Amino acid sequence: MNETEIMLKKLGLMTMFNVRDEEMPALVEEYHVFMNHVKALESIDTTHVEPLAFPYEIETTYLREDVVGHMISCDEALKNAKCVQDFQIKVPRVVV
Repeated sequence: MNETEIMLKKLGLMTMFNVRDEEMPALVEEYHVFMNHVKALESIDTTHVEPLAFPYEIETTYLREDVVGHMISCDEALKNAKCVQDFQIKVPRVVV
């Protein structure tokens, strides 16, 4: 095995994928294609480009300003909860 195959095998184990030996040539080829795309992206000059939160800019005219309205007290918010602990609603565990 070469360095790329060893690295991909380790990465597969870390992400709980068992990469079989017969799958390795195709995976190595995909890895090289991906790295060529990364290399092409790294060659782009972005010195005067500001980072974006989204890949395109959009005008958001449909959002309204937040206005504080009627607020209830903590006691009032928790009064109907089955189980309250440290001013928080205690719920059954979902993930084991």
